[in-house]
Amino acid sequence: MCGFISLAQDKAPTLPRFSVRGNIGIPNVASSSAFRNSFSGVIAGDASVNCKLFSDIFVGVGYSYTYYKSQSYFKDKNINTNLQSQNGFIKIGYDKFFSDNGFVTFSINGGYNFNKYASIAYANDTLKGKYPTQFTSSFVEPMIGVYFVVDPNFAIGGHLSYNYNFSLFNAKYPGFDKWLNYDNISNKWNMSVVTLGFGFYYGLTRKK
Repeated sequence: MCGFISLAQDKAPTLPRFSVRGNIGIPNVASSSAFRNSFSGVIAGDASVNCKLFSDIFVGVGYSYTYYKSQSYFKDKNINTNLQSQNGFIKIGYDKFFSDNGFVTFSINGGYNFNKYASIAYANDTLKGKYPTQFTSSFVEPMIGVYFVVDPNFAIGGHLSYNYNFSLFNAKYPGFDKWLNYDNISNKWNMSVVTLGFGFYYGLTRKK
């Protein structure tokens, strides 16, 4: 009979070959000061379908979404520009049990994203269409999660991740450069966020 883990005392717990994994959390801008002074993270979520290759190593494919809102400096000026990032990725990971009912997952996501600014408030109409309002980039995201079995084939827990986007923040795209002087705000690092949140694991087993 298929189950979430093997309970034989002479054998370590194992996970099913196929699984669905997901996470949701609040992203916090970690690098570029210019990006951090412009936007704050509201929510980030991802889901993936995975297959164990051998031992406890697995690979998967997934999709993630991140939503950012403009900082209070801009909101005070009735500027409610937002940034939305949609990402497709490949996941490589490793599961390690620390007890019969708990395991830790080390993984890394790598892929491509599509980013778009919306609800842009231009300082004047001549700026409309002058700069792009969207851009694409690649990214990597190492992640660690701790999960506890709560029901056959199902586990929940928490995760911490660091998403590094291979793109430099450009204040001209959302039109922020006309509302805030960025001359003395550092923008030497690419856009990146740290996300802390909750996650789940669902093992896909063969029905008899």
